[in-house]
Formats: sequence, structure tokens, C-alpha cells
Amino acid sequence: MSEPAVSFLVPVYNSTHYGADYLPKLLQSIQAQAFGDFEVLIGDDASTDGTIELVQPFLSDVRFRLFRKTQNRGLHHNLVSLLEKARGQFWCPPGQDDILHPQFLEKRIPIFMSHPSAVVLHGATIWIDENGKPYVSDFTRRVLPELNRRLPASMSGERMLRILLQHNIVNWPSALVRMDATRRVLPYFTPRWVWAMDWMLWMLLTANGGDFLWDSEPLMNYRMHKQSISGSPQNEAVRQMERKLAPLYTLSVTSAFSARTKTIWLEQRLRLYRWWLITTVTLKRKGVLKQSDLLLAAAAFHGTPVASISLASELFHHGIPMIFQYGREKFARRRQIMQVSGLSLIDDPLFQKKLK
Repeated sequence: MSEPAVSFLVPVYNSTHYGADYLPKLLQSIQAQAFGDFEVLIGDDASTDGTIELVQPFLSDVRFRLFRKTQNRGLHHNLVSLLEKARGQFWCPPGQDDILHPQFLEKRIPIFMSHPSAVVLHGATIWIDENGKPYVSDFTRRVLPELNRRLPASMSGERMLRILLQHNIVNWPSALVRMDATRRVLPYFTPRWVWAMDWMLWMLLTANGGDFLWDSEPLMNYRMHKQSISGSPQNEAVRQMERKLAPLYTLSVTSAFSARTKTIWLEQRLRLYRWWLITTVTLKRKGVLKQSDLLLAAAAFHGTPVASISLASELFHHGIPMIFQYGREKFARRRQIMQVSGLSLIDDPLFQKKLK
């Protein structure tokens, strides 16, 4: 069997919980692609509802394959399992509630093929709500159009890494990713986070030195609803933990195999660690802070494993500098068009209210 150009990876679990017609609409939109050289790998993470029945009609198309797990292992494990099975030159991870436009591949594959040094191509999206209507918020009305306008068609991996340390600007389901670059960083694609999973992968890929491409034409509908990972208010504290820890941890990991990234890690690790420690106060109060998270952060800061750590001792040691950094962070945020999830002090022009 010849290798396809693109592998669509669709991890699913209890899809009817999101909406009975969401997953079929996604699969129909993939099937309707004008560029037909693809495979679709659907990974069912031991669903207990009617997800399999939703998928079944599409399996008559030889490009669609279903892989069922008998034990629920989580989104990260499901995605990695599909990546290991994928045969495409590029891969794409649309959400099970999103919709691709028919020209999604037809227009973006040629862009990618014309840039052999690029590792990721991401693009603009149309945000919709659970009923398929435009999703309107301050972010989609004011911030997103400005970010989309500012993004260059091509960006070096080094600048992208600095931007990612400030905020994850890559919309996961809109991305096409080069498979060989992904396989090189896959061994480092841990721990198994949920909300920072894609953020971590983009930072890992920057260490390869490849460019990130941007397509300003919206070629997919990105759905926001109460059950989606992006839209759910549940587990906000855990989401906050991952988002503060991911830049520090991933930067430390990439510094082990990238000299350029190591330089950035040495520049930013202290500020990233203190920003993480500021967050631990809130996490501790909410009862979601784990000792394993403290050890992971300390190891990422020092560059070596840490056997034990005392939060009280770390807060005492970094306390006064943390207070000053918190003030500087708040001042930096006032100059930016949005509240970033990472380190505001990097202050890339992409996020500044007034471009210099």
C-alpha cells in the first residue's frame, strides 16, 4: 500500500457527549476534501457510548481505519498511538467537533511542499458555537483578527520558540505537521498533559530549527462549546498548572539536544521558574498542587533531577524577586493586546498594543 501524503489523526472518546452529529460532520468534511491523498486514523479510547456506531458508516472508505482500545488511557496516549501508526508525510489533528472546508488540503499542501525547511503550517479558523453559529467574544472580535493580521507567512523556529514561551498561538486542529520532524521529538513528548499537550509539541518542534508557516485564509470551523477542552470551565486550576509549567519544562527538555534552545533556557529559566512559583500559591490554596509537579519544575530549572523539594523553602528563597517579577509582569501585560498564558516579560512585538 502506497504511503498517503496526509494522515488525519482523530482521537475520540464518548463522542455523543459532545453532540451526536459533531463527529460525523467532521468525518464527512474530511471525506469531502478536494485533495484525496490521505488516510484517516480514528483512535477510540474505550468509549462506552455510541461512538463506534457513528464511525462505522465511514469504514467502507478504505482510507478510514478505526483502532479501538479496551482501556481508557487518555488523549495524550491516544494521539501518540495514532502517530506511531500513521504513514503520511504530514499529519493533521482536527478536533472531533470541528469542520474542515473542502479546500483545506488542496490549498495548504502546496504551501507546505514549497517550503521544505518548514515543520508546521497553521492557519486561520472560523470560530463557531455548538449550533454552528459564529462564536463571538472579545478575543474573537478584537484580539484574534489583530494577531492574524500581524503573523508573517513564515517565521523562524527561534522566534517562534520565544513567542511560544509567551503564549501558544498555534491553533491545534488547523495545523499540518511534518511527520519526520515529529518522529524525531516524539521520545521527548512527555509528560501526558491535556491542556498543554499541543503547546509542548510546538516547542519541541522549534528545536529542530525548521520554520513555522502561516496561512491567513480560514479553511476550517473551530467549534467552541461547554464540553470542549477549550471552552470548559472545569479543572481551571489544573489547566493553569500545565500552562505555567509547560514552557519551563519543555524548554529544559529541548536544551538537551539543541544548543540554540539551551541558550534561551539559560536566559529565561529563572524568570520562568519564578513565574511558576507564583502560580503554586494559588494551586496550593485550591488543593491541586502535587509534589510531582514541584519536582518536575525544579528539575526543569536546575537541568537535573531533584530528589526532594520544599515549597516553603523555594518561596522563601525566591520570595522578594518573585514579588518584583510579578509587578513587572503586570506592567508588561498592560502593554499587550491580550493576557498571555506564559511569560509576559518576553514581550514579543506580536502581542504589543502599539507596534514599534
